Amino acid sequence: MLDQPDLKLHGIAYVDGGEVLCPECGGGHCLELRKRGMREVWPAFLSCLACGSGEDSRIITNGLVDAVLAARTGRKTAGDRDTFTAEWRGIVMTGELVPEFVVEDALSMVRAVRDEVRKDTTKWWRGKKKEAKARTKAVADTAKSAGKKAAKDAGHTAKAAALSTAWNLQTGGAGPAAMPKPKRSRCTVKGCRAGTVTLSTRLHSPSGKAREVKIPCGVCHRART
Repeated sequence: MLDQPDLKLHGIAYVDGGEVLCPECGGGHCLELRKRGMREVWPAFLSCLACGSGEDSRIITNGLVDAVLAARTGRKTAGDRDTFTAEWRGIVMTGELVPEFVVEDALSMVRAVRDEVRKDTTKWWRGKKKEAKARTKAVADTAKSAGKKAAKDAGHTAKAAALSTAWNLQTGGAGPAAMPKPKRSRCTVKGCRAGTVTLSTRLHSPSGKAREVKIPCGVCHRART
């Protein structure tokens, strides 16, 4: 198992203008460097995270790794990049290291989360406001329609009353009046009930016994009405 790397390269690094690449796969974006041994002139161990291979570098030594560690700019704010330009015994190496975590990174994440929550909250409240406005508008429209209908009915009633008043003023109240029904006088014929007279007779009786015969009254003629 390998120790923690001394350098984690971010992107392509250059030594004397040439790219530092993996001898196995030719990639240069996922490389790590570890110092091997005690002497500066000994080669550093180059490992590739892309293909998993590793071997001693032919151009990078322990001394050059120490020079890079001393020359790195480091990061103080979230917007900083950890770059370097190092020289060791006439060999120049330039590039960028994987950024290390700083306090402002945490603050930036907190601000980003806060902004997203604020956006979601604002969007939610806008939806609620739109819904409340729609309900209020619906209630107002209903009340307005009811008011218009009531006003229209009241206008029709007032118009009818005005026409009646104008008619009464012009005609002095003339018009079809309710005529009382004449009281019917009592019929003077004895035995007349509602225009029908009941007689007891044996005439045309099959049995020869008396029977009742109802005939219309010839005086009041009520049975005809």
